[in-house]
Amino acid sequence: MGKRLFFQIYPAFLFLIALTIIPTAEFATRIFREFYMDTVRAEVMQRATILKPVILEKLSSPDFIRFCETTAKDSDTRLTVISPDGKVRFDSDGDYTTMPSHEERPELKRALTERHSNSVLRYSSTLMKEMIYVACPLTGPDGKVIGAFRLSLPLAVVDTNIGALRFKLLLFAAFLALIAMCLGLWISRRLSRPLEEVRKSVVQMAEGNLDKRIPAAGPVEEVNALAESVNSLAVQLKLRISDITSRKNELSTILGSMSEGVIAVDPELRMIIVNKAALEILGLEMDSVEGHTLYEVLRNPNMQAFVEKLLADRDPDEAEIEWDAGEKRLLILRGSIMMDTETGLPSGAVVVIRDITRMRKLEEMRRDFVANVSHEIKTPITAIKTSIETLTAEEDAFPPPLRKFLEIISRHADRLSDLVGDVLSLSALESGTTSLESLFTFQEENLAGILKTAVELCHSRAETANVKLALECRDDITVTADASLLEQAVVNLVDNAVKYSPAGGTVRVIGSVNGAYIVIGVCDNGCGIPASEHERIFERFYRVDKARSRKLGGTGLGLAIVKHIALAHHGKVRLESAPDRGSTFIIELPNRENS
Repeated sequence: MGKRLFFQIYPAFLFLIALTIIPTAEFATRIFREFYMDTVRAEVMQRATILKPVILEKLSSPDFIRFCETTAKDSDTRLTVISPDGKVRFDSDGDYTTMPSHEERPELKRALTERHSNSVLRYSSTLMKEMIYVACPLTGPDGKVIGAFRLSLPLAVVDTNIGALRFKLLLFAAFLALIAMCLGLWISRRLSRPLEEVRKSVVQMAEGNLDKRIPAAGPVEEVNALAESVNSLAVQLKLRISDITSRKNELSTILGSMSEGVIAVDPELRMIIVNKAALEILGLEMDSVEGHTLYEVLRNPNMQAFVEKLLADRDPDEAEIEWDAGEKRLLILRGSIMMDTETGLPSGAVVVIRDITRMRKLEEMRRDFVANVSHEIKTPITAIKTSIETLTAEEDAFPPPLRKFLEIISRHADRLSDLVGDVLSLSALESGTTSLESLFTFQEENLAGILKTAVELCHSRAETANVKLALECRDDITVTADASLLEQAVVNLVDNAVKYSPAGGTVRVIGSVNGAYIVIGVCDNGCGIPASEHERIFERFYRVDKARSRKLGGTGLGLAIVKHIALAHHGKVRLESAPDRGSTFIIELPNRENS
C-alpha cells in the first residue's frame, strides 16, 4: 500500500518536471533564435549602410563589376545590384546576365518606390533557400533613383548557430531535470509515509473504529495538521452518529406509540418507514414490507393513485378511501412531500393513515340519536304551543296573572322549538361533505338576491327593535352556493346584529368581490366584542354576556351554524370587533370566476 501511494505522488513530480523544463527550453531556444535573427538582420543592415556610398561611387566606373566581385568574396553575404527598371547588373551567386528582372522582388521594389532601406525574410526561388534580405536604394545627386542593391544571407547559417546553442540548452535542461527528479524522489518519500499512515487510520475509521487516532509525529507540518483534522472529524462524527442514533430511537418510539399509521416511500415508491399502527390498520406483516415497493405491498389502486399524485404535484394532500383487509374500513390519508435540502427535489413522501371506521359509525349513531330525540321533542312542544294558542284565544278566559304565566310558557316553548331546529340544522351541517351534497344544491346564484331575501326576513324584527337595515351589493355578482343555506347564514348574522344594536342604530349588509373571494359582511354599531373572545365566539352554546343573551333570547347555536355553512361552501367566517366600536362578521367564499 505504501508503494501505491508513493507511485501516485512521484510520477506527478516527473510529469511536472517534464511539463516545466521542456517547454521552458523550447521557449528559450525560440527567444534566442529571434534575438539572433534580429542581431544578424541589424548586422547586415549596418553592412549595407556602410557599403552604399562605395557602390554609388563605383556604379558608373569601368571597374564596377570587379569591385563587386571583390566585395562579395570578402563577405559571406550575397550581393545583388539592379538598375531602376529591375535589370540585374550584378549578382555574386549566379550568372546575372541571364537572370530575369528583379523589379517585383518585395524588398527591391520597396527600395525603388519608397526610397528607403528595408529588410525581409523570405524563400528565394532562385537559390531555393530561406534568406534574409536587406535592400537599399541608390540615388543620384539630384535625388533621382538610379538603382538599388541587396545583401542577403542564407538562414541555414543562422540555424546552424542556433542548433549549437539549442543543444547546449537541452544539456542544461537535462541536468536540471536530473536534479529535480532526485529532489522529487526525496519529497515523495517524505510525504508518502505520513500520508499512508493517515490513509490507514481513515480506512479503520470508515470501517467503524471511530476510537482510532492518528499520531501527529510526521516531519511535515501540513500532514500533522491533517492528522489533527481527521482526529477531530472522528470525534465529531462519533457525536453525530450518537445523536442520529438517539434521534432514530426517539422517532421509532414516537412512531410506535402513534395510533395513526405512518408510511414513507422514496421517489421510486420503495417502502422506507412503516410503523406498527400502519401494519395493524392495513393488515400487513413487517416481513412483507421491508425492501418492497408500494405496488407490491399495498394492492389498492386508490392508495397507489394518492401517493403518485402526491409525488407529482409536490403539494400536501388529503383523501378518504375504503380499505378491505378482511373487513371494510374507512381511512383518511394525509400526505406530504419530503424534500432534499441540497437539490430541492422530492426525496420521498410521507402518508399518515387514520382509521375513521369506528368514528364514522359513532357519528352516524350520534346524528341518528340527535335527529330522533329532536323529532320526539318537537311533538310535545307542538302540542304545548297549540294548547297555549287555544287557551289564549279568548282574552277574557284567564285573569292577567294567569295569562302572564301562559305567555312565559309560550315564549319558552318557542325557544325550545328554535333550539331543536338549530340542533337539527347543525347536525346536518356536521355530517360531512357526502351528506351535504345529497341534502343541498350548490349552483350559480345571484348574491344580491340572496342578501335581499335575508334582509327582508329580518325586517320585522329590526323594525320592532327600531334598527335600520341597509343593503349594499352589485347586481352582477354571482356565487356558487346553496341559496337557502347561505340565506340562513346571513339571516343568523343579521338577526344577531339587530339584537345587539342600540335603538336607532343601523345594520349594514355588504356584498363584494375581493380577488379570489366573494365577501359578505354584516356590520353593526353595537357594544362590540373583546379580542379575547374572538376565538370562541363560533363555538356551540358559547355566549360573551350570558345574562344579556338570555334576556335577548337565542339558542347559542346561530354563529356555530354560520361557521359550518361557510365550511360547507369551502369558505370561512371571521370577526372584526372591538368594545364600543361595533362588530363586523365576514363570510369569505371562493370566487369560482377567478379560480
